[in-house]
Amino acid sequence: MSDGLSCECRMPLLWQAATFDPAAGQSLIHQAAVLLSALNQIESMHEQEAGSPENRRLDRIEAKLDLTLLLLARTLENGSPTDSKIVQLSPAEACWPDPEPPAEGTALIVEFRPSEALPLNLKIPAIALKPEAGHARVSFAGLGEALDEALYQFVFRRHRQAIRARTV
Repeated sequence: MSDGLSCECRMPLLWQAATFDPAAGQSLIHQAAVLLSALNQIESMHEQEAGSPENRRLDRIEAKLDLTLLLLARTLENGSPTDSKIVQLSPAEACWPDPEPPAEGTALIVEFRPSEALPLNLKIPAIALKPEAGHARVSFAGLGEALDEALYQFVFRRHRQAIRARTV
């Protein structure tokens, strides 16, 4: 795992080797950005935010509508991960225990559930890094500005929550 900002989360996760055309990859990235952005908006509802209360309220409503539409679109989806793992997540990489990690350089889709409260799975294209002692490692690359920012906010918020939990 690279140095810097990271968080440790227990969540269902699975991976699969995948090759897909650029349009399918962009669709995955867009869906992931919508999901994480909406989740960030919803989960940060109780945190202090800049701007007027009315703007924050409208942003949250919009995020909830985006999430509702995504939920509706995914209702027919099968093959969701059910096996929870402890995932070390940074904005650029992920690492988790895996007895049979993917080979270095393999193109993957990593699917995990970022929220216990919502039955939505995040699917992110990744490249397998060299495994370390029974752990799979992947790098996220080419995710685009929206998903990069949403992933950074998600990891930052989870990191901050972990620090708060240790000090309480």
